[in-house]
Amino acid sequence: MTDSDSLTERTDSSERAPGTGSSAAVPTDVVAIDGPSGAGKSTIARLLAQRLGYAFLDTGAMYRAITWHFLERGIAPSECAGESDLGHTRMQTALVDAELGFEAGNMLLNGRDISAHLRTREVESQVSAVSALSFVRASMGDLQRGVAMQGPVVAEGRDMGSVVFPGARWKVYLDAAPSERARRRCQDFERQGRKVSEVDVLEEIMVRDRLDSTRSDAPLKQAADALYLDTTGLTTAAVIEQLLALVAGSGSDSSGSDTSSPRGEL
Repeated sequence: MTDSDSLTERTDSSERAPGTGSSAAVPTDVVAIDGPSGAGKSTIARLLAQRLGYAFLDTGAMYRAITWHFLERGIAPSECAGESDLGHTRMQTALVDAELGFEAGNMLLNGRDISAHLRTREVESQVSAVSALSFVRASMGDLQRGVAMQGPVVAEGRDMGSVVFPGARWKVYLDAAPSERARRRCQDFERQGRKVSEVDVLEEIMVRDRLDSTRSDAPLKQAADALYLDTTGLTTAAVIEQLLALVAGSGSDSSGSDTSSPRGEL
């Protein structure tokens, strides 16, 4: 894997809060944001990182990049079901060869910008199975912790607070109604010029929820000490303000009443 620092977006260091420093054994200056697909994690995490001056760690993009890498090599889980080891040996070899990087908002794999491939139907159909592989999670977790050792981060994913950063100072579980998550995902697809049935997207979301929450290694779940926040009907700005209040130590406004913000919906 590549130097982990390239996997984040950072603001000017003079604007960042002090980090734990490289001497810390476990990174704690982390805002760990977990939740299911379509809950608004990436949007919220990116904007929150900008407001705080922290690095943004898009772990979902990392898993999607590895999934696409496996698909390109013909070794996605669905393609290896008949092999004695389910293709794990070939996958582990391919994982070693995968150099991930993050540059100007784009995900790089071995120097190639693959951002346009990360939300294709092919990747969507395989990413849960790839994410469930223990050797993939171990590799990604090490890389993610390495990033956080370099300074404060906002990290979004499905096991940030429960597994990767159990000592994170701030933990949040973002959720939304499945129908709302399907609507948002369809809007994402439309912005990419793709027309996808909301019914089909909802079905995929429900399947992924089941796979993510029932896998044996680091299943999707809310950490016991995480703030639960349902983003259904909330604007992006309303959610950001609640999380800024959490980080500032003044608590969060559970009413989420600022739904008229011009920032728009998630």
